[in-house]
Amino acid sequence: MVKLIVTDMDGTLLNDKKELPEKTFAIINQLQKRGITFAVASGREYQSLLQIYKEIADDIIIVADNGARIANKGKITFYDTFAPANIKEIVMAVNQIPSLKIVICGLKSTYMFEDDLMPGMAEHLVSSYFPQRVLIKNLSELPADDEVIKFAIFDPNQQAQKNIYEKVKHLHHKYQLAVSGAEWMDIMNLGVNKGVAVKKIQQSLGIGAKETMVFGDAQNDYEMMQQAYYSYAMANAVAEIKAVANFTAPSNEANGVIQILENFLTKHDADV
Repeated sequence: MVKLIVTDMDGTLLNDKKELPEKTFAIINQLQKRGITFAVASGREYQSLLQIYKEIADDIIIVADNGARIANKGKITFYDTFAPANIKEIVMAVNQIPSLKIVICGLKSTYMFEDDLMPGMAEHLVSSYFPQRVLIKNLSELPADDEVIKFAIFDPNQQAQKNIYEKVKHLHHKYQLAVSGAEWMDIMNLGVNKGVAVKKIQQSLGIGAKETMVFGDAQNDYEMMQQAYYSYAMANAVAEIKAVANFTAPSNEANGVIQILENFLTKHDADV
């Protein structure tokens, strides 16, 4: 009996226009009526997800920033922060790579260097991923009353695996590196990922992998796939996710998550 359902956002639940399927909230409501917990797990930062789920944020679990922050029914229950020395080390490493832009994700706001702005980028970031963006000139302007939980590295050439990961992978022994799409790679503290976050949720609910269903498409979903027996790789997923998942769902453009959940609800009601 499935008791927890977790889905990624971009490339999974959202279509390529970054839109939720029309039936999403109705499906979540049906799951909740049957005592099934719904969670979203994304590389997006918390405020971005809160905007999307503001109508039902108090009824679901939100795993934001690739597992660096968890909110259960509107209450932050977990977050992981960087030490100041590590913040400086990461920024210096990324700044050595031409064309890359860095977003510093804090608990209260997200921060970008003024020199990193480029035509069109501000609108892209503000409108979708980072609604609370603050411009800074250098690291000394990071507010003392905020804490950094993640770095999001942006590649305007949309070759994150090649242009970001391959050039900073020497840091993998010290930090968690997660490619989350064509444009983005995230850096968290070692041991912070969606899989660990899902395990924390499972422990809080007293359930295991055989009672968990997850959906994903990108490399940052890899650990999450391993936390559930009912692990679904989207038809549009990268090869690594298809290899580790136990099942396949139709693509995000075909509303694959919703299709699987509708079939699941029909079968669930027939078995009750």
